Amino acid sequence: MNIVIDESVSYGLAAILRSMGHMVKSIAESATSGTIDKEIFNLVVQERAVLITRDFHFTNALRYPPEKMGGIIFIRHGNLMASEEIEIVRKFISEHQHDEYNGHLVTLYRDSVKIR
Repeated sequence: MNIVIDESVSYGLAAILRSMGHMVKSIAESATSGTIDKEIFNLVVQERAVLITRDFHFTNALRYPPEKMGGIIFIRHGNLMASEEIEIVRKFISEHQHDEYNGHLVTLYRDSVKIR
């Protein structure tokens, strides 16, 4: 799966997802660090990738329609340590086929998942 990780997400997630066989672009690892949301959205649409973010702005389906990309995985803000955040995403991707959320907004909570 093609994945773009927003710089708001724990740095270690990219390595974990790559070890699972995914093609990952991490905004924090690239020269595009500090890129504005619209540019990130355009990249994700162009790549038909899944965006993983903690940025609440990406949950606005009018500005950033998930159906134009492989989906948005939004990690709900909370008191998550980096290791917890990584594990929540790893578990979700391991347990759900991409077809289930392709073109949808997924919200990951500590103990639950919502797919819209």
